Amino acid sequence: MNAAALTTLGACATYARGRLPRFEAELLVCRAANADKAQLYAYPERDVGPEAGGLLVGWVARRAAGEPVAYILGERGFWNLELEVTPSALIPRPETETLVAAALDLIPARARVADIGTGCG
Repeated sequence: MNAAALTTLGACATYARGRLPRFEAELLVCRAANADKAQLYAYPERDVGPEAGGLLVGWVARRAAGEPVAYILGERGFWNLELEVTPSALIPRPETETLVAAALDLIPARARVADIGTGCG
């Protein structure tokens, strides 16, 4: 795909949605074009800079080759934090947030807890 043809949010979204699951496609489009999801839907005609199309084409190719979105974007949300991730770090999993929430319900109010030797943190 010629990245020069990806000049609007809508064109970027159509390109990415045709190659990836919708959620992943829209996440990458929004990040590449510095837009939020509301803008993606409300203003598909909004122009994006030429660098956005090039970035998106590269990201879509990486994701289509199996690279996790978190590594492509370099971050992943966990609990109320945005954590930097690289291929040398494990990606935080949503199931771990559920486990933390369940553990917090079991810990007395003034208790101290240490998380030692788990994950890659």
